[in-house]
Amino acid sequence: MSNLFDISISALQAFQTAISVTGNNIANANTPGYAAESVSLTAAPPQSNTGLPIGDGVNVSGITRAVSQLNNNQLNNSQATLGQLNSLQTYTNQVDNIIGTTAGGLTTALQGYYNGWSTVANDPTSTASRQALIGQAQGVASSFQNTNSQLQALNTGINQSITSDVAQINSLSSSIASLNQQIVTGTAEGGGQVPNELVDQRDTALSNLSKLVGVTTSTDSNGGLNVFVGSGQPLVLQNNVTTLTTVANQFDASQLEVSTSTNGNNSISSQITSGDLGGLLAARTQVVDPAINQVGQIATAFSQSANTQQNSGLDQSGVPGANFFSVGAPQVVASSNNTGGVTATVGVTNVGALTADNYVLAYKGTTYSLTDATTGAAVPLNGSGTAGSPFTAAGLSVVLSGTPASGDQFLIQPTAQAAGSFAVTLTSPSQIAAAGAVQVSAAAANTGSGTLGNVSNPTGQTTAPPTTTINFTSPTQYQVNGTGPVLTVVGGAVNFSNWTAQVGGTPAAGDVFTLQNNAGATGDNTNALASANQQTQGVLSNGTTSINGATSALVTAIGSQAQQVNTAQTAQTAVNTQAAAQVQSVSGVNLDEEAANLLKWQQAYQASAQALAIGNALFTTLMDAVNGTAS
Repeated sequence: MSNLFDISISALQAFQTAISVTGNNIANANTPGYAAESVSLTAAPPQSNTGLPIGDGVNVSGITRAVSQLNNNQLNNSQATLGQLNSLQTYTNQVDNIIGTTAGGLTTALQGYYNGWSTVANDPTSTASRQALIGQAQGVASSFQNTNSQLQALNTGINQSITSDVAQINSLSSSIASLNQQIVTGTAEGGGQVPNELVDQRDTALSNLSKLVGVTTSTDSNGGLNVFVGSGQPLVLQNNVTTLTTVANQFDASQLEVSTSTNGNNSISSQITSGDLGGLLAARTQVVDPAINQVGQIATAFSQSANTQQNSGLDQSGVPGANFFSVGAPQVVASSNNTGGVTATVGVTNVGALTADNYVLAYKGTTYSLTDATTGAAVPLNGSGTAGSPFTAAGLSVVLSGTPASGDQFLIQPTAQAAGSFAVTLTSPSQIAAAGAVQVSAAAANTGSGTLGNVSNPTGQTTAPPTTTINFTSPTQYQVNGTGPVLTVVGGAVNFSNWTAQVGGTPAAGDVFTLQNNAGATGDNTNALASANQQTQGVLSNGTTSINGATSALVTAIGSQAQQVNTAQTAQTAVNTQAAAQVQSVSGVNLDEEAANLLKWQQAYQASAQALAIGNALFTTLMDAVNGTAS
């Protein structure tokens, strides 16, 4: 009878445990992060004291979680990618709203400026038209400044979000480390039974962490979880945490980078490519900063081309026009890690070769090298870096002074501060140079359809050239004053005495054009027409892209980038939803299944109780027989 009692009691205990586990599942059906549990039952070793091996009941060998580590890993990876795209989407859409605005935006302001020149050309002596042009120029300046200000504000927001993410990452890392210690201790004290609720909490913390930064993990034999970020940077090792910190960018103290408590000021930002934090870093380097540079590139080219044309005309006093606009020069910043004593000065020498990229000038050993910070490509350097022989590359000139140390670096930002510093320098309507400093006349005997116009002086020369003739020897070749070498029309322009004139139509061999000083002709509109026509004149990309073209290309590129990110984010949302469903299909509580289990365990419990009652009855009968009291 004792064997029957033992069997029944073990069954009662096992099924009571099973009922409790099932009830716990039902109670936590809607608890986030809870993984359904099940009782693992094993048969007790048989007893053979009767000569026949008879089972000795059932043992609860453990309580297991319904978990697929593969599904969990896929969900965490999916969440990291989605977090990155969510953050990137936020900033691409904001930049698109800033750059893509047409009403009152940069495109409208620029068009208003060129239209203002057309109005002046229609009546060069009108003070009202001239004053209106200054107002439209100020509108362009305001648009550049406002656009830059809004973009810079996005960078401020990115810094704040980076700080917040780092704080949350450190908090979650500490939670995982603490749970690691509790799980390892609990498993040892429980004779190998893992404290499932603590593991659920740790998995939830890891899942939340993966939304902020992409992670990889490994599990030690004692159950401790190790977490790594980036390219293998330890974040949690058992119960030890490597704290993330924010540090100033070595070239720009206003921009925060990510480092670790063990890494000092050395940034690991380049290693963080997923999660919300990775999206913030990508938004800054791939969206906001490039937009600032591109707007600055347009501002630089617009200012230089407008000033060049203004300098090429005569104002109402009959003198060459003064600069219409001012714009910030290229910025060069020494790395905070530099140990040498070199300073650098950078200027723009060829706006047509100017790009919107930044460059890193580095000194290694005995030589300098220049690298495109956007593409990582090496950029050839010409010259020696001295005042007499500056380094030249990408439309820039670089002059160095002082003694460098190996490893010193400088970040060159050709256009980053241009839009923010853009300003109108003309204050009086009379200063507008509507008249041409050079008068062009075609010989009566010309047979071609060619014309010369848009005369300007790219070198900033302030006096008109002496009377000059351009003699075409073919539709694409010419001589200056009918002597000297035969020159080729380059970029649709002829060059003479540091001046240029745009060629229209098709000149014929033998056609002659005379260019002479136009001093005194202050009512002339030649330069006003040339200034109005600048909106379609090639300035950037080696003279192949106009200011209007560059602005339209920027609006289109930003819009396309935003659309691509939106599409990727939508697709990744679907992937993440599917990954979450796969986790839930394994780990989630199925109430119908639990209800069936509850009924099964209840019936098993009742059957075990009945077996115990039968054993008790049999034992009572046996005792009565032994005592002679049986009826």
